[in-house]
Amino acid sequence: MFDQKFITDTSAQIAEIADGAVFDATAWDDFIEILGGAFPGACIAFQHYDLRRLRIEYDRILNLGPDYQASYRQHYSGLNPWVQPLRSAPSGTVLVSERDCPSSNFSHTEFYDWLPRDLRAATALILETNRENLAFVGLNYGIDRAGIYDEPALELLRRISRPLSRSMQATRLFGQTVDRERSAAALVSRSGDVACVVDDQLRVRDANPAAELEFRRQKLVTIRAGCLRVTAPGINGWLSDTLRLLAAGLEPDATTRIFLTDGSYQIGLVPLPKRVEIRSPFYGRPLFLLVLRNLSKPAETDTMDELGAAFGLTRAERRLCEMLLRGNSLKESADMLEIAFETARQRLKAIFHKTGIHKQSELIALLGRLL
Repeated sequence: MFDQKFITDTSAQIAEIADGAVFDATAWDDFIEILGGAFPGACIAFQHYDLRRLRIEYDRILNLGPDYQASYRQHYSGLNPWVQPLRSAPSGTVLVSERDCPSSNFSHTEFYDWLPRDLRAATALILETNRENLAFVGLNYGIDRAGIYDEPALELLRRISRPLSRSMQATRLFGQTVDRERSAAALVSRSGDVACVVDDQLRVRDANPAAELEFRRQKLVTIRAGCLRVTAPGINGWLSDTLRLLAAGLEPDATTRIFLTDGSYQIGLVPLPKRVEIRSPFYGRPLFLLVLRNLSKPAETDTMDELGAAFGLTRAERRLCEMLLRGNSLKESADMLEIAFETARQRLKAIFHKTGIHKQSELIALLGRLL
């Protein structure tokens, strides 16, 4: 069954599919299906680990029940003892469990007790390993099949290592090119703000001239080990928590926050639109537009006039918006405008009605986005 023609034909078929994976992430699914057909009864897994969090960022598993898949993703992926030898070997290495790390070595563990008996032997190709990521293709089967599957799986994975790695690198380069274009598009309309594009670890991927200037001044924001830090207390923790939620597809309580440091500032985060709707293990991390706006600086008259015209705001209502945008309370704004507090409150109600929002914080966020 596993003669040289089988190895040659199957590896050539997978290599052809890998070439198309750069622009079509479903090709990764196709090659997993081919491996599953080539080794009947084996569980085929294509996985991408985030080693910092010990969690799976992407996986495609064939021939494993949905309950087992769910428990692996939610719990046992963090206990998998095979991860350590996989991350310790160079990229391109093929490991055979019964030769390099037999499952009997961890027979006393919770993971071994959970692992189905017919999946306790494995062969795996390491596509990528570094301090942050581990990507591999693995075949799991019973120890009773190791004598049949080990050698052909080893030979086949060695043959497809180069085309899969080539496709992985090409996919990543393509993603980086698209990222640069997305970042430039996001920053081009933010010339009046401090704006930069960051990933979920606050690593700066691109920045506009105002942000570059602030990085050099180090009064408002700094760069440490490639990551952005805000000098005001309490903001960095909020940024990390908000990015974590956004990266996980969850909705945070707020994506903007106002803080004081030599003036009043608003900081906001917006996810950049996805490059593709199809999940891919090598397109990189999600990106976010981070914007810092000086609320103490009056909005340009022309800009505020255009905004007022768009919503039908009166001149008095526009002036109230300017005061609120600078970080003043409604009472402080009334005092500065030399009007009664009740008058200011009624104007704010009128602004709410015209803009279709209901809270002062939402109004500030709206003004911050539009001005």
